[in-house]
Amino acid sequence: MTAMKTFFTRINLTSCLFVLTLSVLTNKAVSQTAPPPIYKFQNPTLVSGTAGTVNATYRFPTVAPGVDALVKIMNMQGGITLLNIDRTADGYGEAFQPEYQVPALSNGYIDFRIIFVAPGNSNPKEQALVDCSGLDIDGSLYQGAALKEYNNIDLYGGVCTFNLLNSEIAVSTNGTGFLAKNVTGNLFGTLVDTAATQVMYSVRNAKVDTFYYRVGANNLLPGVVPRYASLYFKRFLYPSTGVLSVNSLSDFKGVSQNQEINLHWSLIEGNNASNIVLEKSTTANDFYPTAEFPVNSQSKTQQNFEYTDNRNVKGSVFYRLKITAADGKVQYSNVLHFQIGGKDESMLTVFPTVVQSAATVNISVPKKQNAVLLITDMAGRIVKQLLLALKDGNNSLVLSGIDKFQKGNYIVSVNTGSQKLSSQIIVQ
Repeated sequence: MTAMKTFFTRINLTSCLFVLTLSVLTNKAVSQTAPPPIYKFQNPTLVSGTAGTVNATYRFPTVAPGVDALVKIMNMQGGITLLNIDRTADGYGEAFQPEYQVPALSNGYIDFRIIFVAPGNSNPKEQALVDCSGLDIDGSLYQGAALKEYNNIDLYGGVCTFNLLNSEIAVSTNGTGFLAKNVTGNLFGTLVDTAATQVMYSVRNAKVDTFYYRVGANNLLPGVVPRYASLYFKRFLYPSTGVLSVNSLSDFKGVSQNQEINLHWSLIEGNNASNIVLEKSTTANDFYPTAEFPVNSQSKTQQNFEYTDNRNVKGSVFYRLKITAADGKVQYSNVLHFQIGGKDESMLTVFPTVVQSAATVNISVPKKQNAVLLITDMAGRIVKQLLLALKDGNNSLVLSGIDKFQKGNYIVSVNTGSQKLSSQIIVQ
């Protein structure tokens, strides 16, 4: 099933081989029986506010029998411009397709609130089951720079499915929502294609009257590029489904030194983990097991683990933890990235740059030293400070508690006394 997308050149698609499912636990039962309607978002009219700006509200009539939808622009960041509330020249006519552009060297996004209402009024109308899929979350490459799109679908919980093998998006829980970020910058062509599972994901939840949808892009290109998102109200089934719903991990960090990578992690008190597999990759997509750790299910206290990897450690290396709970459910940790070899210089990277609750910080230094990590707002106020004992090589750690910050732009800086490194993040 394809639809025209006129901006770009088409490339071949590969088959979906494996799919991962994320689950955010709520008190709702997510039914697998009666399918929901495919909501049709067409013919919007502006009912309040100024078109294309924050607080503008649009009515989409008869998205399903006896149901309208009110779409309100809640937030716009990073200089993003809404060109069209619903692009219909191509893509899928029944999908919600906001068209936008992000300035050069900027990370911009728009937050939409969508309420299902009775026809002609603004009274919320609960839907028994809602399916929606973010399609064509791709990017664009130019002379070594990249634009990478992202979507966030927040149905206040539910179940998320997506392709893991050969995927070009990284999908994670984000509060009660699910965030999908393009990680390659590859362009997926002239078509918005529901067979392009590498750049799409689906979310389902029950008893929904209101939800939130974020569209945006991190544009590191030298110019402005028009983009459009496509939210299709249908669930696309992916084979070999797993479930992510346990929450056992406290932290996961590591440091590279002398061609070895030392990894450390801890489980939270009262965890229900039964087994941990450390997985490794050189591509950030295809992970394979490298070590296994049984967990003492009788222990209710926090448990600490460590592992030193000195096998085939060169170039880019990625690690994650696969944590299996006593009931068989699986959780994956954050991904740690190490760059082994190359220039002997200091570097700071933060991932993701758009942060909900936590971020991974990689600090590479040529020698052992102490440092101060600061997070400051754009007025220069310090909102978080950490004292670090850095080892020579690549140090990787997780910054938590970012969900307590106000939304906006922040600077992460590391000061060693002789050098200052900095990187910008957006707290959503």
